[in-house]
Amino acid sequence: MKFQDKFQEGTEKGLLLNYVQTPVPQRLNVLLFTAVWLWYLIVKYLNNNNINISDVLQLKLRNDMHQAPTNRQLLRFSYLFAWKLTKIFILTHVAILLIFSNYNEQDIFGIQYLVIHSLPLVQFIVIVFLILRESEIIRYCTKRLLLIEPNPRILRNVYILLSDTLTSFNKPLIDFTLFTSLLLGKPLTHFDLFLSSLPSGVRIFQCLREYKLLHDTELLLNACKYCSNLPIIACTWYTRTHNMSNVSQLFYSVQLCFLVLNSSYTFYWDVRRDWTIPSIFSLRKNKLTFKPNVYYFAILFDFIVRYWWIWVVIYTQNESQNHIFFKYELYYFEVIRRANWIIFKLESEYVNRPIKS
Repeated sequence: MKFQDKFQEGTEKGLLLNYVQTPVPQRLNVLLFTAVWLWYLIVKYLNNNNINISDVLQLKLRNDMHQAPTNRQLLRFSYLFAWKLTKIFILTHVAILLIFSNYNEQDIFGIQYLVIHSLPLVQFIVIVFLILRESEIIRYCTKRLLLIEPNPRILRNVYILLSDTLTSFNKPLIDFTLFTSLLLGKPLTHFDLFLSSLPSGVRIFQCLREYKLLHDTELLLNACKYCSNLPIIACTWYTRTHNMSNVSQLFYSVQLCFLVLNSSYTFYWDVRRDWTIPSIFSLRKNKLTFKPNVYYFAILFDFIVRYWWIWVVIYTQNESQNHIFFKYELYYFEVIRRANWIIFKLESEYVNRPIKS
């Protein structure tokens, strides 16, 4: 599918459906907006289950540690910020949808062309700016993302949540970069893949840095997990630069192997390492914070989303259709899966934290 066709597909169904099948560049902004509200729901759920978030996440810089907010204060702050962002986002999002719906394809490099390619970028900058302005600890960790500090663990957890969350935005980041690069005249069809590899690259670098400091071999295994995503990006690059009608069945078999490896490795690591659940068949943990069915649901949901590409193949039996419910559904499912992962990652950190004497 040509990129111009891909751009137009988001504007053909009308404004109401466009909130889900939103225009190409807006998917990233909608997902960032969704992630802010999901964070509020995460805080609320953990608070309802008596998990003190400040015990597992450093919420203030070191010189302000004695002023770390309580769960109730963090919940209120998250709610107020989400609503503040909502007021700005809804107005700009509706304006962008209206402009997209009335876009004249003949207006090449005219005022309308510049506006339609600039507004999503401006909205993205505003969202990121507001998040960084409102959270001092996020600003601090963002500046030092590659220089991850293994200790204290509650600060390390902030780094991990930030960098792992970035990996969930790989695919919408590709679309966003392709579209906004049209401001330069043509899409940067390889630069977007470079950008999409950066979140995995950051985690690989973090793992190697921690290994150098701590000499823990598990960090190397974790780095390998993120490395398993790089061959998939390489396969995407290959399909762009070669005539796929001439590509052998061997390529598709190799690509399938990389997908299976990545899905299996990441699913195993989510459940066994990050959530510290030894077995998915018989739930065993030192302490259960939630009801057993909650863990089973989380594991099942993580499994479904990790292997979503398989269900699509089974359901559609059609190479031109890559969705079951709506186009680009996996973008949204992945962000929800990440929120699910954060809940049980923080629960695991809380249960296994050192008890202060």
